[in-house]
Amino acid sequence: MNNKAYDLASYSFASGEQILVDTNIWLYLFPAPGNPHQPFAQKYSTAFSRLISAKAQPVLDPMVLSEYLNRYCRIEWEGNFKAQYPRFKQFRQSVDFHAVASASQIFAGRIVNFCQIHSVSPDELDLNQALADFVSGQVDFNDALLVDLCKKRNLKLMTNDADFQVGGIEVLTTNPRLLRACS
Repeated sequence: MNNKAYDLASYSFASGEQILVDTNIWLYLFPAPGNPHQPFAQKYSTAFSRLISAKAQPVLDPMVLSEYLNRYCRIEWEGNFKAQYPRFKQFRQSVDFHAVASASQIFAGRIVNFCQIHSVSPDELDLNQALADFVSGQVDFNDALLVDLCKKRNLKLMTNDADFQVGGIEVLTTNPRLLRACS
C-alpha cells in the first residue's frame, strides 16, 4: 500500500500530534560542520519550528538517534579526516574522533530534549515483515521498522527520504519526488 505524502510547506500541525522525525531531518537541523549546505535544510527548519509552535510532539526512535550519531561522525571523517585515517575504525579510535563525537553528543542531547521517546518494545515490532521487506530489495530494514512503528502508534513520519513511498503511513516532506510518488 502506498504512503500518503503531505507537503510540509502547507501542512498545519495540530497540538498533541505525534511526528516521528527521521534521521535525515535531524541532520538538516543539527548538521555536521563538514556537511555541505543542503537545499532542504531551511524548509525543514521552518517546518520544525512550526511543529514546536503548534505544540505537536516530535517522537524519537533510538535507532534514528543511532543513525544520526553514526552519520554525523562519518560525514566529518569523510570531509576532514579520511586522508589521515583511511579506515573509519582508525578514525574512531583516534584522538581526533573525541572532538567530533563530543559535538555530536551535544546535538544528540538537544534532539532528545525536543522529543518524546516512543514506547514500542522490540517484541511488538513485526521483525518478520521487516525482514521480508528487506529481502525483497525494495525497503531498507530500518525504514521498514520505522513504517511499522508509525502504524502501531499512529505516527506521521517527517522525512526527506524518497524511499518512503510504500507502507500505508502518512509522510510529511518537502521532497518533490516523494510528494509526486505518494499523491
